[in-house]
Amino acid sequence: MVLQQHTAQLVDKYNHLSAEYAQLKASHAQQRTESEQIKAQIKVSQAQQKAEYEEQNAPYEQQKAAYDQLREMVMNIATHSGTCAPNPFWPYNHQPPPPGSPPPPPAPPLY
Repeated sequence: MVLQQHTAQLVDKYNHLSAEYAQLKASHAQQRTESEQIKAQIKVSQAQQKAEYEEQNAPYEQQKAAYDQLREMVMNIATHSGTCAPNPFWPYNHQPPPPGSPPPPPAPPLY
């Protein structure tokens, strides 16, 4: 009789623990699913932010590329022009004018 009661208690305890384990397992699976959904949302959000950043940054990048190209062209012209002026926008040669010579003409407007 005592053995049957003890066995019944153990079976009840086992059934209770089994049910609790199944519940925890289901809860864990649900949390994992929610976590995967959140990760997916974060990836989408990051992709959207990156696209927005690149869209906003595109005019700057185009302007920078155009500036770099223009600067390279001007530097090439200055390098091959035969003057010794290091600054391609400097209108005159660095050699001082001979004594008594008239002043140099005014620089042309840049615009």
